[in-house]
Amino acid sequence: MSWRAPAFWLAWALLLALALAARGADWRNVFVEGRVELVPTDSHYYVRFARLQQRAFPRFEPFDPYINHPTGASIIWPPLHTWSVALLLGLDPENPERAAAWVDPLLALLELGLLSLLVRRWLGDAVALATLALLALVPAAVQAGALGNADHHVHEPTLAALCALMLGQALRLRRLTHGAATGAVLGLAPLLTTSGFVLLPSLAAALPLAALLNRDAPGPGVGRLGLALALGAAVVLTVGVVAFGEPTSLAYHGLTSFQPLFALALLGGASGLATLLERRRGWMLPLGLALLCALPLVPELSRALHHLLLGDPLLAAVMESRPLWKDLDFASELLGPMLLLLPPGLAVAGARLWKQRDVALAPVFLGALSLTAASLLQARFTQALTGSGALLLASSLGGALRDMRPTLRRVSTVLLVLTGLPLLAEALPHPRDTGPGLLGPIRPMMAWMREHTPSPSSPWDVHTPPAWGVIAQYDMGHLLVLWAERPAVATPFSQVPVHQHANARATAVLGAATEEEAYALARELSARYLLLTPFRSLLGHPGRSLDGTVSPWLHEHAGMATGARAASTHFRLVHDSAESLQGHPERPYARLFEVLPGAVLHGRCAPQAPVMALLELETARGQSLRYEPRTTAGPDGSFTLRVAYPSSRDTHEADVLARGPYSIRCAGGGGSALVSEQAVREGQQVEVVLDSP
Repeated sequence: MSWRAPAFWLAWALLLALALAARGADWRNVFVEGRVELVPTDSHYYVRFARLQQRAFPRFEPFDPYINHPTGASIIWPPLHTWSVALLLGLDPENPERAAAWVDPLLALLELGLLSLLVRRWLGDAVALATLALLALVPAAVQAGALGNADHHVHEPTLAALCALMLGQALRLRRLTHGAATGAVLGLAPLLTTSGFVLLPSLAAALPLAALLNRDAPGPGVGRLGLALALGAAVVLTVGVVAFGEPTSLAYHGLTSFQPLFALALLGGASGLATLLERRRGWMLPLGLALLCALPLVPELSRALHHLLLGDPLLAAVMESRPLWKDLDFASELLGPMLLLLPPGLAVAGARLWKQRDVALAPVFLGALSLTAASLLQARFTQALTGSGALLLASSLGGALRDMRPTLRRVSTVLLVLTGLPLLAEALPHPRDTGPGLLGPIRPMMAWMREHTPSPSSPWDVHTPPAWGVIAQYDMGHLLVLWAERPAVATPFSQVPVHQHANARATAVLGAATEEEAYALARELSARYLLLTPFRSLLGHPGRSLDGTVSPWLHEHAGMATGARAASTHFRLVHDSAESLQGHPERPYARLFEVLPGAVLHGRCAPQAPVMALLELETARGQSLRYEPRTTAGPDGSFTLRVAYPSSRDTHEADVLARGPYSIRCAGGGGSALVSEQAVREGQQVEVVLDSP
């Protein structure tokens, strides 16, 4: 048998090479003509968040005043993953985005390699290689660790498999040290990914099931092992919360006291139930402790269930929250052949668990089952499902193959291999996209904002609140704070009240029916700029048409007078992007407006005469705009007319400029006016100079 070890290492190295090839298959679209295109858009914020931690180290600084302006927000992202991003960014400080592109592929390869070696030690060569093959090539796992991605979801496949594997081994050997070690790893999970706590229910459920199936096994009872698991998790989580989080909070979505209490409630309750099923003494204490820990968590658990059912407006809008039961094609894209193999794998694992009393399968089986149910509700859980699913399929189907007759075993093996062959396509290089890409059209606009708009504060000083912010569609938030280095009101963050409130307030501006309403809401947010990009629906109002709101008017008509609306008096167009809308070369992809009071022209005409001010504008795209605000003179012939544009051209902060002074036209009067930048920003009054007779 001397050939087995070299064969394993050769196959192990080949599978890791395939894993790297699959995760780097999109390299042509990540490294494009000297720039880096990270996976949108959480990876972009990770670059900023990691750079903030570099400046704060050894402290962990979760607060970012540039998120959800004007309040700022504490970011709930996991500290250990953030520090790993910061470490890699430190290797290439001149180009942090290029360094960030390699974060998840390197972490994925490291974790897959170590996990497969642990599986080999406990379950054998075949199970280790099968697990590695699935995790190397299943699309959801590949996407979690793809080149250009710096997100924390990369850890979820490995953590799901590792915790199930460790608890299974602890149940098989009945070793308290294994249980405590599993708890420690489980406690580290929320420090690596925000979804770490979703692993708890299935592991807790495995304890009473194992006690029911194998109550007479020698060694410590499952209840005692569960207590070791609970204490190991609670200790690590408590240290993490005290070091990095908010101990006085019970919010489920962050590093708060919810995490250790939730672990004690679930694992302690499962331990007490397992002790009761084993007919041993001492079951009342862990059950009582679990009840005490669970009671204060009821409101948060209710809110978590509300979010799981897409009660959050942003969760309901993004693709990663799409329910897979509604879209089997999307499920197939994420899981590939695993989608076909999971039902028989679960059936085989359940049968082996019940008939052979193989309690090591309990956490694997329940983990895959619970994550399958969660994935049917939200696609985001498929990344963790790939970990539990890979270990389940490799161990349960591998065990079933060993029990078959030789001929049937060979046929079944060939069928399984043929079923998995399409996964090899994941390792083929992707073609280069010929279009502008998702973020290409907006990046020059962000660079222009960084260079031409005044700085509201130092972008890397978390202790100084910025003087103003930018309102835009939520998907622009991470790009604004990284590329433009400007504070964003709305962002892709969700679930936390401060994020929800800020996103709702920005949506109210974008969905305002009148300019005056939009201006008043923007001033409440101390927003200086409004950035408009193409979008089809308002966050939280998926069925509501944009018709009748200010957004299409500003984006399509630049705030100029149309049949339905007068010219804007509070939103001054300062920059049109050079990039055009696809299919509309005459229209810019993005437009940036300054929010301001507007100067007030004052003059005289004939009583009740219509008054029009005319200003010819030119943009950096070489296009002309005709700005024509109107009003009516009063009974005494005097009029006031608010205007949003200065007539001066000596400015660095705009490239939409006037070709001359205002021309005011009306019966019995008229004239011209020179309006300064200061006048439109401060709402000053400007007298109209009468024309010479």
